[in-house]
Amino acid sequence: MGKKIVIFGDYDSGKTTTLERLCEKAVKVEYNGVTVALDYGNITLNGEKIHLFATPGHERFRFMLEIIASGLDGAIIVVDNSRGVTAAEERIMDLLDESKIPYVVFANKQDLDDSTLEIGREVDVIPTIATEDVGLLKGLKRLLGKIS
Repeated sequence: MGKKIVIFGDYDSGKTTTLERLCEKAVKVEYNGVTVALDYGNITLNGEKIHLFATPGHERFRFMLEIIASGLDGAIIVVDNSRGVTAAEERIMDLLDESKIPYVVFANKQDLDDSTLEIGREVDVIPTIATEDVGLLKGLKRLLGKIS
């Protein structure tokens, strides 16, 4: 079956680009450039298939997060580093912490703002530039190392 990893984050943080750069094949469900259902892709690492799902970031699609997150093995939270952690991303981290689901944070858009992302909790933060494929595989491997 492989591992199910869900990519969360607020609108325009870089979730779809992260998924596209990591995956061998990707399917996007968009309308006017906005993810309206989910993005899906997969990659094989060390002989194991990793299934990646990216959630929509708009608040109006929040109900879908629970559906997409069902049965996940781990999560990546993509944060726009130039914007900082949003309330929506804080809520997602709270839910993941409560559920004891391993996750990492991608401090994305380092090309726009390379300052240290302030989170205020114990979590691995990986600096990334999704458009240039910087840090993404390193971050995914770090997450996979946390999943038993």
